[in-house]
Amino acid sequence: MELVTGATGFIGRALTGRLLAAGKRVRCLVRPGSDADKLAGAEILRGDLRDQAAMTAAVKGVSRVWHLGALVRPRGFLVGKSRLRGEFSAVNAGAARLLGQAAADAGIGRFVYFSSIAALGPGEDLSDGAEPLPVTAYGRSKLEGEFALREISGRTGLNLLILRPSLIYGRGSAPWEALFSSVRRGWLPVPGTATNTLSVCCLENLLDAARLAAEKAPPGSAFNVSEGKITLRDLLFTAGELSGSKPRLLPLPVTPLKAVSRLLDAGLGLAGLAMPGFIGADKGRLLEACSSWSHRCEGLRALGWRPAFSTREGLAAALGVKP
Repeated sequence: MELVTGATGFIGRALTGRLLAAGKRVRCLVRPGSDADKLAGAEILRGDLRDQAAMTAAVKGVSRVWHLGALVRPRGFLVGKSRLRGEFSAVNAGAARLLGQAAADAGIGRFVYFSSIAALGPGEDLSDGAEPLPVTAYGRSKLEGEFALREISGRTGLNLLILRPSLIYGRGSAPWEALFSSVRRGWLPVPGTATNTLSVCCLENLLDAARLAAEKAPPGSAFNVSEGKITLRDLLFTAGELSGSKPRLLPLPVTPLKAVSRLLDAGLGLAGLAMPGFIGADKGRLLEACSSWSHRCEGLRALGWRPAFSTREGLAAALGVKP
């Protein structure tokens, strides 16, 4: 039996399908009230990631844990800043700690934690062992989760694997579907000349890498997962070409953008508030969006991983067209 948390999400749902197709028995820990209709064939266990009793029940009889459950964007237009940090920490770090300890107590054979490149922060040619310098509350909370699981692993011998996926795209991803729709419609606002590089990976390449690493990576490994880099401009024009459209870019000057973002962030901060849904009011998120990212993925390469799909092929599949 293998346990998947975050199974109703874009990546978790696809991973569950892959495991079931491979003949694995899969248990999915799903929040009460969440729609689990697309997880047919899996055992559904309802529970909250922050509930110790639910964690203990979830790992019973399990040989491997795939922990994808996370908080990426809290709900609400205007929220308390301390509450926002608390929610990120409780879900992305606290829940990882609870589940990791439950897995260690149960003698789980392998614990795979899906962290994020946001835990490293932006940068170019970043190795698996690069110094983490996250710039957002989300990135810091994912790094906190890594630290919590490393502590448990060091103390108990939990067979831990940390994966840091890059920007994962594919069919069924709401943010990417929205971006593709914008590409088809025409005008797109972009930071500067849109020549900043993005570290990307299509869903199928990620799943291949995750399953290979789960089988072969030494305990305690931490791997970046990226099929390569592409400039934002090239990504948009490639998506446009594949979908039969020619997007028109609306350059937004980066320096004024960052200045306005700092002012908004500081002003809201004085009132103890944050706007989690508006990237322009979060200087860290805007910095991520305007920065360049690239990763070497030397750990996965050493295991023999090579992306089965190029970025062009992956984009074509995501758009439902021929490359």
